[in-house]
Amino acid sequence: MKFKNTRLNKLTCAVASAVVFSTIGLTLPASANPSPNIPTSSSLNPFFDESKLTGGLYFWSRERTRKNVAWGDTVYKPNLVHTASNLVLDYKSGYAADMFGIELAGVGALSISDTTPYTVNEIALSNCRSWSQKFDHGGDENCGGTNRSGAKIFRAAAKFKSDPIWINAGYIQPQGQTILTNNWSFTPGAYQGAEIGGNFDFGTAGALSTSYMWVNRYMAPWHTRMDKFYQKDGRNTRVSYAHSAGFKYDFKNDFSIESAFGQTEGFIDYYLGRANYKFDVMNRPLSASYGFYAANDKAEDNTINDVYDGTAWKQALMFGYKVDDVSIRLEGTWIHAEGRSGEFGGNLFKNYASGDGRGDIWWDNRSDFNANGQKAIFLGLNYALDDWDLKGWNVNTSGVYAWDAKPVTWRFDEALGQRVDDIDQNQRIKERAYSVGLNYTVQDGRAKGTYFSLYYTQFFNDNSKLGSYDASFPNIFQDEKDFKAMVIIPFTII
Repeated sequence: MKFKNTRLNKLTCAVASAVVFSTIGLTLPASANPSPNIPTSSSLNPFFDESKLTGGLYFWSRERTRKNVAWGDTVYKPNLVHTASNLVLDYKSGYAADMFGIELAGVGALSISDTTPYTVNEIALSNCRSWSQKFDHGGDENCGGTNRSGAKIFRAAAKFKSDPIWINAGYIQPQGQTILTNNWSFTPGAYQGAEIGGNFDFGTAGALSTSYMWVNRYMAPWHTRMDKFYQKDGRNTRVSYAHSAGFKYDFKNDFSIESAFGQTEGFIDYYLGRANYKFDVMNRPLSASYGFYAANDKAEDNTINDVYDGTAWKQALMFGYKVDDVSIRLEGTWIHAEGRSGEFGGNLFKNYASGDGRGDIWWDNRSDFNANGQKAIFLGLNYALDDWDLKGWNVNTSGVYAWDAKPVTWRFDEALGQRVDDIDQNQRIKERAYSVGLNYTVQDGRAKGTYFSLYYTQFFNDNSKLGSYDASFPNIFQDEKDFKAMVIIPFTII
């Protein structure tokens, strides 16, 4: 396998060098070690002594089919069918002088089979090195080819700590209390930037965690190059940076509050507030949370960059409860998102695979259930089979029912270059889905921690008159069946 990316070669060499240097003194035979009376530099340096090199081998197979009655489909047709694997290496140094360290991580992806080549499968690598490169290839996200095998670095960071302050800079993932998050595959996306945070303990009065993050580029898990940020008009309007600040205060009485603000320069402002409380019900703890998430855009000119009419928001209630071996989740959301977008998501960037933002809700039932006006209820059950002498096994099931999804208020016609008000505002959509899963984690032996999962979802859209991603509902698709199989084998080298 040849790599033409010299930057990647340099970073790969850096990872290899870090691994070699971190193992010096650990792999030498006893006869080659210095006298025990002479302390070695590595034994005195936590940068090396506390280094860790871990990794994982990931296997993924998926078969997703979709029916589109509006297009004349009477059967489910292949939509995303592929098999791929990832090999991940993750190096974390200790802290020199108890202050300075580095982190390096990379992934090798293997595309084993792919019968839907013009759909990004998000496990293998895309032929588009970045989101914006698709504009050089007629807008096709895969840049005219299939998903591919390859390798890349997804973390290359310097880290600093001096209690209670910590700093990360380089190719990083968010770690603090900000709104910024990343897209996920088996590996996370990466921002280019820096994050500073602090953890302050006030004894019985509580504890404060706070952080600030500034970034100017992003790389999705399936891309291999850092990309700039843009507004919704392709590569016409650049977003120079994004930043966010947030905090969490734990009152140490089972009650905590969170708040954060995020901004993409000249484009989107995003806010969140959340309260969390845990209390006993029938002698068992019930966790309860309420979250309010809001966003507005800077454009009020009826262009494609004019995402919302006024402020869009999501309200969410989340409950968690456990009865013996059964874990229960009950959650609900309510969306308000009038305007051209017609949906509310946590993404500050509004372009696919260009970064993400915190939304706190993940139901793994295919749809985002986030159209304007939409209300949704989720119920999830997970049953650990320990009492059946099946330690490590669990089964889970969940379901979502969502109603009152409204269409976009207006659409932008790119051919005309203007706002068009031709959307029937009387349309409504109901969505529902259910999922079942079977999981097993190896409990002991050399394979301890190895994880196997089978997961099936069936999704229903009760409106058969509209095609998937219709102009009226650009984030809603037609009926689907989705089957996923996954194996994760973690390992530790040092």
